[in-house]
Amino acid sequence: MPLTDPSASDTQKELLLAESQISTILAIAADAIISLNENMRIMLFNDGAASMFGYSKEEIIGQRLDVLIPERFRGTHHAHVAEFSRSPVAARRMGERQEIFARRKDGTEFPAEASIAKQEIDGRPIFMVVVRDVTERKRAQAELAKANSELEQRVAERTRELEAEIGRREATQAALIQAQRMEAFGQLTGGVAHDFNNLLTIITGNLELVGDATDQPASRTLLKRAADAADMGAALTKRLLTFARRRRLSPQVLDLNELVLGLMEILKRSIGEPITLTTMLAGNLWKTKADPSEVENAILNLAINARDAMPHGGALMVETRNVAASALPFDGAGGEYVLLSVSDTGEGMPPEVIERAFEPFFSTKEPGRGTGLGLSTVYGFAEQSGGHATIQSAVGRGTTVTLYLPRADGELDRVASASEAVPLSEANEVVLVVEDNAEVRELTLQRVEGLGYVVLEAESGPAAVRILQSGEHVDLVLSDIVMAGGMSGYELARWIGEHVPGTRVVLTTGYAAEETRHDPAAYGGNPILRKPYKRAELAVSLHDALHRD
Repeated sequence: MPLTDPSASDTQKELLLAESQISTILAIAADAIISLNENMRIMLFNDGAASMFGYSKEEIIGQRLDVLIPERFRGTHHAHVAEFSRSPVAARRMGERQEIFARRKDGTEFPAEASIAKQEIDGRPIFMVVVRDVTERKRAQAELAKANSELEQRVAERTRELEAEIGRREATQAALIQAQRMEAFGQLTGGVAHDFNNLLTIITGNLELVGDATDQPASRTLLKRAADAADMGAALTKRLLTFARRRRLSPQVLDLNELVLGLMEILKRSIGEPITLTTMLAGNLWKTKADPSEVENAILNLAINARDAMPHGGALMVETRNVAASALPFDGAGGEYVLLSVSDTGEGMPPEVIERAFEPFFSTKEPGRGTGLGLSTVYGFAEQSGGHATIQSAVGRGTTVTLYLPRADGELDRVASASEAVPLSEANEVVLVVEDNAEVRELTLQRVEGLGYVVLEAESGPAAVRILQSGEHVDLVLSDIVMAGGMSGYELARWIGEHVPGTRVVLTTGYAAEETRHDPAAYGGNPILRKPYKRAELAVSLHDALHRD
């Protein structure tokens, strides 16, 4: 009986066990495990490889590795294998080489990663390759990249939206601050104009009385200078009230094209020869409703400002255009507007000047060359007319001031010229003067009496009511609107309409916030005489009120 070597038997068992384990690993591995000989022919092809490439072991064993590589990559693959064969490196793991593509039996390609190792057995090189299909990973990476790109795009869009929203809010905040500043200026200037008009009423009235009492040429010359200065003061307060939006306008339905064409000769004379004047008037221009005298003043103011900004000549253009609600640069509450703009090619304004250009008394002109009320008056007129005013300007590129006036439907109104006659009392009618300012009241009594009327006086609305209740005959009440005593001129007019309807009423005011808040028609539609007024204006108002139907 031959003797057996126990150690050899154990080694054989271990080898069989190792082969069994390797076979199990090859069978269950999801990756493709391929063994190649020195000629790159396939010697081993596990189940994972068969599943991945679609070949059975019988079909693929003995085939060259090229059948598993797309044709366009075979030349590059051969070079890499030859380089690897010559190198001292025994193995290259996945990820150490660039991405490769493999080819299935049906011809489809897929991205893959591969590890390769080499060894020599009996002097012959043997290669072992492990291939992993990374299609799903690539798809996941692509989806992740797409999601990241979409997220970045959404973030960028949202950032732009937020920036735009911040810009809109900042613009709105700036507009609100500007509106508050302008409202504060309006209240201040309106109050100043109110008191100033009372003073001017006393000045102009007394100048008229003195003028009637003297026939000396030298004295009349001095009186005329004083009266002219008072008229300039009245014009100044009128501008202040227009800016403050405290002066009741006389709006009419207008065709701005006709109004602009009617001003061309005046404009040409105002701006001088070195400046070229052109117009761009829209056809089929909508009608607008505004005070025609204020529109004319606005155009003249803007033209004169443009002239001063072009001392060496340039171009001035007046433009009209219809503007739909969607094209407005401000919140127009969905309305349609008629645009009137005046553009020049002058010096222009920097941003800090544009920001303050509409403020009253702000001027960049030399002292004595401007009051700083031109643009502020234009702004106040536009706002009070239910519109808006804007400025666009750049240093060295000129300025454009644009008025947006609300569209109006209807035919053009005829403008009636004021009578220059000074009618006197025809039947010694009795006029009750109601005024809380003693000096203004005394002056008014003299002026009314000078027109041939019998005058009575009252220092307040309640005092006037007591006189009327006493049975005293009164043909007309001439009353200030804003008075001490707890009763305004409007309230007095309403009381008269209810209790002594045969008595006529004329209201006066130098500045009345109530005038802009109330419709005079609600108090009988009584006429309003605005201070400071001339003797002729007073005479016409009293006469018309007494003789109207």
